[in-house]
Amino acid sequence: MKSVKIVITSASYSGNKGAAAMLQSSIQQLYDIYGKQLQVNLISSYPDEDKNQIPWSFMKLIPAKPKHLALVDFPAAILFHIFKKNKYLRKILLRNQVVNSYHNCDMVIDESGISFADEQGAMMNTYAFIRMAIPILIGKPVIKYSQALGSFNNFYNRLLAKIILPKLDLICARGQITYRHMSSIGVTKNVKICADGAFSMGDSVYWKQYVEKKCSEDKFFDSTIVGISISSVVEKKCESIGIDYCAVINEFITYLNKSGYSVLLIANAARINSSKTSNNDLWTGDRIFSLVKNKNAVRWYHKEMAAEEIREYIGKCEYLVASRFHAMIGALERKVPVFLIGWSHKYQEVLDMFELGQYAADYSELTVDELIEGFEKMKADNGNIIELLNKHHEEVVKSSKMNICLISKRIDKIIQEKEII
Repeated sequence: MKSVKIVITSASYSGNKGAAAMLQSSIQQLYDIYGKQLQVNLISSYPDEDKNQIPWSFMKLIPAKPKHLALVDFPAAILFHIFKKNKYLRKILLRNQVVNSYHNCDMVIDESGISFADEQGAMMNTYAFIRMAIPILIGKPVIKYSQALGSFNNFYNRLLAKIILPKLDLICARGQITYRHMSSIGVTKNVKICADGAFSMGDSVYWKQYVEKKCSEDKFFDSTIVGISISSVVEKKCESIGIDYCAVINEFITYLNKSGYSVLLIANAARINSSKTSNNDLWTGDRIFSLVKNKNAVRWYHKEMAAEEIREYIGKCEYLVASRFHAMIGALERKVPVFLIGWSHKYQEVLDMFELGQYAADYSELTVDELIEGFEKMKADNGNIIELLNKHHEEVVKSSKMNICLISKRIDKIIQEKEII
């Protein structure tokens, strides 16, 4: 049997657990189709942390920290493209792990959560360009797993997007807003709308049993719980405009406790052995918890959880107030009403799939009163929200599964062509 060799980039198990959820979703579905034929190389920005978290025996880790990718791997890919017919230089360049991994694969899947967005700035958009350019230079088809893209109002970002995005084999746009952004730069032929891949992440029996056991041992979980997904990203954005994110969240927690609710703080991005805040909500959670007055009515776990574990805890909540995108996805998948504090269209377009776009606020408007008002509205509309969650759940999960359906069709075509050759 011919092996199916896939490279996945722009995702990791460590750090952002939304990325981990997308990884688990895509790999499980690909394994269900290809079984033992499947081989996966993960291009990892966190190789030291990821190596202890990979759950698949057919998966290999390829270290590619951002600086090395930009300064070593990208130039190597350019040289490979220029001198690919020179056997001597080609052999030398294939000693580069990233170049070699791409060269030997059938397809590349990019699992960025958001890319080529004006809000991300020149550095991040340049990095997104480099990540896509490397496999294209090596001559491999690239597919963007469901993600948000745009807007493209910034000249530099627009230029990068117009150069690279038409060259991709397929772009799975996460919703209508992303599709409209793609239309604004004339890129639609290779674009399909697919819901976020995390909607089709399967449950884990192990993590379900683990969380059930933990909750049964703690009377806290006998109460009515509001989950709060905190975010170092939103904290930093708030800080830049003079909003004390941690203080606002703490005051909101006090309000919830006085209203009879217990509060579960959730870190949907965590790097337990890192003091850095990038893809790491643990320090934000520590700051908030240190401010909490009634700690008996709040649970905060300073640890790195699996994506499936987090989703099980979200399922224990009556409501979720989320600052992290994939915590919101977890709530929608578990049919838990969610109020969102966000910073990009990526939140809005997913909530719109459930007709719930009104239950969101921009971080720039964050105040305690705004949070209380949003929460109380969500609570008052609970019956209608549950109805809409039930109404749209099946179609959104089906749309999520379209990611792998479209990808597998392209893989099958590539494999068939190889067999003919």
